[in-house]
Amino acid sequence: MKDKIAKSEWLGPLRQSRGRAVVVVAGLVLLAGCNEQQSSSARFVSAPEVSVGDALSGELTTASSVNLNNGSRYSSHWLCPAEGAGGVKSYVLNAPFAGVLTAFDSDGTLLGAVEAQAGKPLSLLAGTSQKECTLVVVSGDNAKAFGPYQLQPHSQKSAEQLVIDTPFVGHLEEGGASHTLNLKQASRVDLSLSSGGGLALSLNGEGVQEHAPDCIDGEQRIQAYLAPGDYQVDITPSSSTAASTSCSSDALVLGDAYQLLVSSDDLSTGMRNEGPLRDGDSITGELESGARNRYSLNIDEVSEISIALGSDQFDTILRVSGEGQDLSNDDSPGGMRGTDSLLETVLMPGSYQVVVEGYGSGGSYNLEVRQASFDGEFVNEGELALGDSLQGLLGSTGPNSYSLTLEETTDLRLALDSSSFDALIRLHGNGVDISDDDSGGELNALLSAVLQPGRYTIDAQSHSGNGVYRLEAMGEVFEGTLRNSGDIGPSEIVIGNMQSGGALSYELVLDEAAAVTLEATSPTIDTVLRLSGNGVEVENDDAPGLGLGSRITQQLEAGRYEVNVTSWSSGSGTVRLETRH
Repeated sequence: MKDKIAKSEWLGPLRQSRGRAVVVVAGLVLLAGCNEQQSSSARFVSAPEVSVGDALSGELTTASSVNLNNGSRYSSHWLCPAEGAGGVKSYVLNAPFAGVLTAFDSDGTLLGAVEAQAGKPLSLLAGTSQKECTLVVVSGDNAKAFGPYQLQPHSQKSAEQLVIDTPFVGHLEEGGASHTLNLKQASRVDLSLSSGGGLALSLNGEGVQEHAPDCIDGEQRIQAYLAPGDYQVDITPSSSTAASTSCSSDALVLGDAYQLLVSSDDLSTGMRNEGPLRDGDSITGELESGARNRYSLNIDEVSEISIALGSDQFDTILRVSGEGQDLSNDDSPGGMRGTDSLLETVLMPGSYQVVVEGYGSGGSYNLEVRQASFDGEFVNEGELALGDSLQGLLGSTGPNSYSLTLEETTDLRLALDSSSFDALIRLHGNGVDISDDDSGGELNALLSAVLQPGRYTIDAQSHSGNGVYRLEAMGEVFEGTLRNSGDIGPSEIVIGNMQSGGALSYELVLDEAAAVTLEATSPTIDTVLRLSGNGVEVENDDAPGLGLGSRITQQLEAGRYEVNVTSWSSGSGTVRLETRH
C-alpha cells in the first residue's frame, strides 16, 4: 500500500470523457489501492461512509474543501454495498445550487460525472453488481454554490409497461430486458437510456424498427414519430463505443443499473417538418428552397379529408399519394393569398404520404388537417339520366364511364367538378365526339351540346391527378334549329355544336341593304366571330355585356356574306348564333 498524499496535492480539474467538459473534484494523480476491498483507513481519501439505500446528506459552506480548478466547494461520501439491499437504488439530488456528481472506485479511478441541466434534477443509480465502496463527490458548478444538499433514495417498482415522463430504473439481467410502450395518439417520442455503458437500445412496432446510436458513452437516444399502438423497447448487451458527443446525461450510473425515460410531444400543434398527421392538427413548418417535407396520414375508415397548406413566403404545392391515389393542388381558390393549396377529397382506408413543396423558393408555412366519416357512396359507372348528380372516385387506371340515353333532341349540359384533380369530360357516340377541360372554372369541366335522340357514353377522366369528383347531367328539350352550317337570314337564331379546335360556318343572305347585328354566345366556349364578304372583313372576340361572347354590328349591302364562329381556346360545346336587323 502506498502512502497517502495531502489533499492540496491532488485537488485539481478532471474533464469528463462522456461528451461535456465538467469540473469535478478529483486528483490528477490518485494513489492505487489494494486489490481487495479497502478498509476505511486505507482509502485514498477519507469521507463519511453510508450504505446503499441510505440517504447521503451534507452542506457546502465556506469551510468545505475547495476545488482548485474553479473555486467551487465539494463534499465526499463513501457509498458501500449493503447486505440484502437487492435491486437498483435510485437517488435524486436535492440542493439549492446547480450540482455536479462525480464517482471514483476504491482505487481512485474515475467512474463518471454528470452536471445539472436546466430544469432537470441529477440522479445517481447504484446497480446490483456494485461490490466495493464508491466515492461519491457532490460539488457546485461555480464558486458561489453553497447550501445543504441531500441524495435521497427513491423506491422503484418493477414494471414492464413504460409510463410517459416517468423514469424506469432497473438492471440488465441475462439476455437483456424488454418493456412495452402504449400510445393512445400519434406522438413524437424521445427515448433516453442512461447506463454505465455496454448497452444497446431499440424500438420495434408495426412499421417501426429503430436502433439508437451512442450519443455519449452510456447515453443513447431514439427520437421517432409514432402512430397510436403498442411498441416494444428492448435493452441488450452491446460492445459498441461512443459514436459522437451530441448529448449529455443527468444520471450518474454505478454498476449494471440503467434508467429509461420516455417523453412525448403533442403533435397537433407546434412546429415540425415531418411525422404523422391526424384530424385537428394545425402545425407550422419550415421548407428549404428546392426541398420537400413529408408527413404520413393513416386512414382507418372511408373519410372525407381536407388538407390546407398556406404560406405568405412562397407559392405552395400540396400532394397526397397512396392506396392508388396521387392527388395534388397548387393554387386553391379557397386560399387566403391565391398561392395557397387545398385538397378536399375522400380517402379509402390505408396509409398515405402528404408532401409539402414550393415553386422555387421556401419558407415557413401552415398545415391544417380535418377528417370526417364519409356517409355517401361512390358511383363509378352505370346509367346516367338527366337530373342526376353523383359522386365518384377516379383512380389511376383510366376513365369512369357512364351511359346516357336521350329520347328526344336535348340541350345537354354536363358538369364534372373536383378539388383533387384537373377534370376532363368526354361525350361520344351517335356520331358525336366532344370533350372539355376547364370551362367549368378553375380545373373543373363543363360541356354543353344539343344532341339528337340516341345513346351516348360519358367519360369522367383527368388531365392530371385523380380522386373524388361530382358529375351532374342537366338538360331540357331543344325546340330551336340545330345546324353547324348553311344559310341564315337577317333575323334568325341557330344552334351549332362546336368540337374542340373546330369551327361553325354559315352564309348570311341579304336581299337588301341593312344594319345587321350578329351575336355568338356559349356557356362553355370563348367565341370569336368573323364576318367577311363584299369588301367587309370584321372580327370580334369579347363583346360588352356578353362575357366571353362576341358581337358584330355592321351596315351591309345586299348580297352573300360568310359568318364563322371559332373558339379562342380549345373549348367545345353548343354555340348560339343570332342575327338581327
